[in-house]
Amino acid sequence: MNTELPYILAISFQKGIGDVIGKKIITHFGSAKKAWRSKPEELLKIKRIGKVLSNDFGSDKYLHLAYKEIEYCDKNNINIISFFDTNYPNNLKECYDCPLVIYTKGNLDFNSSNKKKIAIVGTRKMTNYGKNFINELIDNLSDFDISIISGLAYGCDIESHTVALKNNISTWAVMGTNLDKIYPSTHKKIANEMLANGGWLTEQPSFKLTTPEAFLQRNRIIAGLSDAIVVVESAFKGGSLVTAKFANDYNREVFALPGKTIDPLNEGCNFLIKTQQAYLIENSKDIINYFNFDINRKSNQLDLFIEFSEEENSIVNLLRIDGKQHIDIISYKLDLKSYELMPILLDLELKQVISTLPGKFYALK
Repeated sequence: MNTELPYILAISFQKGIGDVIGKKIITHFGSAKKAWRSKPEELLKIKRIGKVLSNDFGSDKYLHLAYKEIEYCDKNNINIISFFDTNYPNNLKECYDCPLVIYTKGNLDFNSSNKKKIAIVGTRKMTNYGKNFINELIDNLSDFDISIISGLAYGCDIESHTVALKNNISTWAVMGTNLDKIYPSTHKKIANEMLANGGWLTEQPSFKLTTPEAFLQRNRIIAGLSDAIVVVESAFKGGSLVTAKFANDYNREVFALPGKTIDPLNEGCNFLIKTQQAYLIENSKDIINYFNFDINRKSNQLDLFIEFSEEENSIVNLLRIDGKQHIDIISYKLDLKSYELMPILLDLELKQVISTLPGKFYALK
């Protein structure tokens, strides 16, 4: 057993310590064990550590609880991963308020360099419009190396997990409960199927009671794990908008499916697009272009069907070899002024050869 783990867990259980301060304390002392055995006056040197907390820090009751949790997880095939472990998700580690400890079950490949993690979130009252979109999106992404992340809830969440399984795509459920309680219980069969190619993740230890706040907090994990988030049908005050806010805070790209302005289930998505908190998404092609997924599959045949000018050919070859490029980089590499480059890019877009991506990036279709 990792000798640091009991002390990391004990710190995470310590009343009054959150994820940010917990990581700060361990980093300050260089190890959780040293931190746990430190004196109150040493703790007080750390900002935001008060006397009440410093005097209560290091209580045996939390360490005993930590050993019990380790024993429980061992018996139930639950992995305990701390922020300081090499297998902690790299994407999540980028987020300042990420959990000090996560609990996982299944086969979750967090840190594969090529795999893209796409979160799909939305209303529990999914309509056929949302269902058809999710099916089209995931079906058409099944050729690519991706994982689908969602929250195992009714509606858009469980539909995303189900379609991912149907397409043999790794799918991860981020839960607001601990891992011995599947919520809702009607999704237990799907959840168990996920363990072979994906799995479950939570920040809640086995003894923690479920609270409404835990489901809101888990939304930051969904956002943090992901490379991009797709919001499908959301009311104006839906939990999906909380996920989108976290995603924007973490510099993740957010996409939202637009809908009828008179439909309450579309108010959230339309608001995200209107306020420039999300890009409008129509179908899977927008995600494929954003990640530059099929540049090699489709670009090899472009020259067979379209005649290019010398400048157009230079741009096509550049995007074929180097992939998605910012307009300033294209301008620099091809020694073309912006005013010279813009009409050429527009012609290529009209010929449906290239796509304009968020942030003034361009890629082959």
